[in-house]
Amino acid sequence: MIIQIISLFAGVAVIAILVSMIRNPIIFKIGYRNIYRRKSDTFLVIMGSLIGTALIMGSMAMNDSFQNFLYGQIERTHGEIDELIYIPSDNQNIGKELIPNSKIEILVDSLLKNEQVDGVLPILSRTVSIGLPGEARSQTGKSFQVSMIGVEADQLSNWPDVDKVDLVLPSATDELPEVVINKELAEVAGVAVGDTLEILVDPGQRLLFWIPLPEVRVAEIVEGNGILHYQIENQGSNGFTMLMDVEEAREVLKIGVEDYYNALIVSNSGDFLTGERLTDQVVASIKPLVGEEVVVREVKKDSLSMVDQGNIGLLFLMLSVFAIFAGVLLLTNIYLMLAQERRTELGTLRAIGYSRKRVSRTILYEGFFYSIFSSGIGVLAGLGIARFILGSFVNLFEDAVSLIPFEGANIAFNSMQNSFVFFVRIDSIAYGFLLGLIIPMIIIVYTGRKISRTNIVTAVRNIPEELDERKRLLLNVIAAVGVLVSVVMAYSGYSLGNATGFFTGVMLAGLLIPVAIPMKNKRWIESFFSIAVIVFTMFSNSFDLIASNSGSSIYLTIAKGAAILFAGLFLIVYNLKTFEYLLNKLFQKARAAAPVFKISIAFSARNRLRTGLTIAMFAVVIFVITLISIIPYSMEQMLVKSRDAIFAGFDVGAFSFTGESAITFTELKSQLEVREISTVSGINVALRRDGRYDVEQVFALDDNFIDYNRMTELDFVEGLGISDVKDLWNYLRDNSGTVIVSNSVLPDVRPGDVLELRRIADQSDTGNGAAAFTQKKLSSEMIDSGPIYLEVIATIPENTISFLNGLLIYIGNTPAELTGSSAARHFLFNLSGDTEVEKKANFDSLQDKISSRSPFLLYVDDIMNLTSTMLQGTISILRSFLYFGMLVGIVGIAIIMFKALHERKRIIGMLKAIGFTKAMVFSSFLLETSFIAIIGILLGMVTGTLTSVEIFASPLMEGMKLYIPWDQLISMALIFYIASLVSTIIPSYSASKIAPAEALRYFE
Repeated sequence: MIIQIISLFAGVAVIAILVSMIRNPIIFKIGYRNIYRRKSDTFLVIMGSLIGTALIMGSMAMNDSFQNFLYGQIERTHGEIDELIYIPSDNQNIGKELIPNSKIEILVDSLLKNEQVDGVLPILSRTVSIGLPGEARSQTGKSFQVSMIGVEADQLSNWPDVDKVDLVLPSATDELPEVVINKELAEVAGVAVGDTLEILVDPGQRLLFWIPLPEVRVAEIVEGNGILHYQIENQGSNGFTMLMDVEEAREVLKIGVEDYYNALIVSNSGDFLTGERLTDQVVASIKPLVGEEVVVREVKKDSLSMVDQGNIGLLFLMLSVFAIFAGVLLLTNIYLMLAQERRTELGTLRAIGYSRKRVSRTILYEGFFYSIFSSGIGVLAGLGIARFILGSFVNLFEDAVSLIPFEGANIAFNSMQNSFVFFVRIDSIAYGFLLGLIIPMIIIVYTGRKISRTNIVTAVRNIPEELDERKRLLLNVIAAVGVLVSVVMAYSGYSLGNATGFFTGVMLAGLLIPVAIPMKNKRWIESFFSIAVIVFTMFSNSFDLIASNSGSSIYLTIAKGAAILFAGLFLIVYNLKTFEYLLNKLFQKARAAAPVFKISIAFSARNRLRTGLTIAMFAVVIFVITLISIIPYSMEQMLVKSRDAIFAGFDVGAFSFTGESAITFTELKSQLEVREISTVSGINVALRRDGRYDVEQVFALDDNFIDYNRMTELDFVEGLGISDVKDLWNYLRDNSGTVIVSNSVLPDVRPGDVLELRRIADQSDTGNGAAAFTQKKLSSEMIDSGPIYLEVIATIPENTISFLNGLLIYIGNTPAELTGSSAARHFLFNLSGDTEVEKKANFDSLQDKISSRSPFLLYVDDIMNLTSTMLQGTISILRSFLYFGMLVGIVGIAIIMFKALHERKRIIGMLKAIGFTKAMVFSSFLLETSFIAIIGILLGMVTGTLTSVEIFASPLMEGMKLYIPWDQLISMALIFYIASLVSTIIPSYSASKIAPAEALRYFE
């Protein structure tokens, strides 16, 4: 609705301006004539407006594309499914308890009478492994995790997702059961209609080859969302789905009772997004109909919330906010300078009898031409840039797929690549165009009206207009009102628990208080409050309200970054004359250069608005580039330093998720490609925390692990006679009742703490393997044996990237009460070879030799390369977009220098008349550019670095170290600075060539 109102208003304004042009042909000719008077100026104004609009439009289009991708993924996996109703089971292998049809019918009948619900479907679902006959037990990419769903054909036909697909569910027969599978599964598994598939229901039977597995025949292959791409319970990323008649599903799953389901999915009225808005009301209507044991998961609402809380789309939203702001600054600066340049001319028109209204229209017509032309082209340019950047992301997915080290794991990347397309909303295009049009028009209307009311003599002589007492008092009053509103906002935010509102209120109050104080000379007050805002932001996590939201609110992160940036900018602008004084003192001994330096700095220091806007353009872009340089670089450095922690310093991890391995320790050790090898056994245990028991994993380490591991980043307790990490590992082996804990899973545990563990009853019934990790909370009947107490002698820091996320004990000291079925048995080993090339070749050779023997091999360098490629590729793409934003500052400063050339033509003539040489005039322009560019670059780098420090100090980044890529930042600063100088060579050279006599006679 808002976009329609704004569009209507803008359309009416454009028509009104066109009608006004027709009715005032003389005024139109005067304004139009200025376009051709100085073509270089016209080109720069249009180019600057175009770049500003393109940056705004490109940022919006990129954000739309990311949001479309993320929402598209949810639509793909959820479709019309808004709620999932089920009873959780203590048996982790089945996940959900069976619900009799009598209870299901009551729910279905009640929900179908609800106007807020347009679909209800009882299902019998289970995650199973499937493959071609004889391959369902395979762990080498020939079997696939699939969501098997049993439904009634009549009920399925009424489900909203299915009514768009020509689907006929096969009914139960006495022959081989028939199933419907989705297109993704058919393509990856290489099956067609009529092929037979084998189903492994119980992972515990993976190695029991003598037990026959049920088989089904593919009756149809379909494509669709939601129930046809079911991924809500299967935590994999493939969305493989197999539908079958519910009776045959019960037979396959060996459920010996009829008319039982294990879940009910609900679709709210409306489409994919509008239905989610009814979730609270629908859930409220369900709660009275079910018992306390029933869980109602708000599956779509939770997924959309995750999209809104933390992803690359929101990262780009944060970056694009600053990029859009830089574009707005450029447009503002251009049209303020245009109005200032026309000040003398408009004053002359007033002197010869033109009314104020006709005078203001003159510059309005000129600005309208620039803005309407540049906005249209700028929108197209922004869309083109965004499309190019999106293409780079698709290429990044292709590069990542080529680095994935194991078969079948690239399915997720291929799916993401196919769904990552360029997308932009119509209202975003309208917003981009309107911002490019309206911002200049507002500035032109304001400045034209202001100039038309200026004293004629002052305007003709182009004398700077100072604020009189009345205007100064009005500014103080407005600022005071702003302070009051900010205080109210801060108080309301604190009272309501809104961290962003509280922080923003405090920040605005701190920045507005100096403006509200009715004093002329208040530089120290302004500086104090600017510094205070920066200090408050840096230490804002001392407030529990802010600390608790720092890791989850992207808007709070934006507010913190903006606070540091604006406070730094105000601090610089308030002290421009201080900079002038200090720099003049510094260069006064250089007799030849002193007058040149003084002249160049004086113009910038005395025109605070123009200089401040230009510095802000530089600073905003450099600020964002600094952020996206420091944060990923820190993560990459942490990854590099964690290489020896991923597999504890070993080169390869060999994993089996069935509790057994088809290859023995002795067989693996005998391979020529293998050197030192260690066995790590995982045991699921119950850990007592906060009065309840949670599932955690204990890793039992053998002697080879103790002797050959290279984990050195450990925090250990003092006073045990341990001098180094090697002594620590030996102490773990020599002392029973000791344990090393990863803070990644138990962040509050410290060396010296004592943990209480208990055995979990009947681990073998849980299905072992990955399923054993899906449930953290344990009921009392699942706890077996008495308590076992272990003393924590060391912790692995929380920021460590490691496979060993759990409790580490020596296998010889494993308490007898905990021994039993292990959750998994893994091998860690080093590869033969002296170089990385030799080790990689040996890894490939070993993988080929034992690929049919079940272990799942991962080479640590493959993990490093894949992660580094994705990280660096993403950041390079984002940085390339922001390098386009650098044009904002470069074009801005070029425009300033061209405008300065004409504004100061007479001054240049006087300077040359009193002895300034061409070189001195040329140098003065370059020095002015350097002054603005260097301050903007330094401000952006400093505020970006401070914001990065604040981000890493937040609870979200707790334990992570900050690394600053000084070489990258310095290189970027030099490139930006040199580009800025190059952009001002032409106006600087033109200024130096001006003849004194011609310049002194100059009047426009």
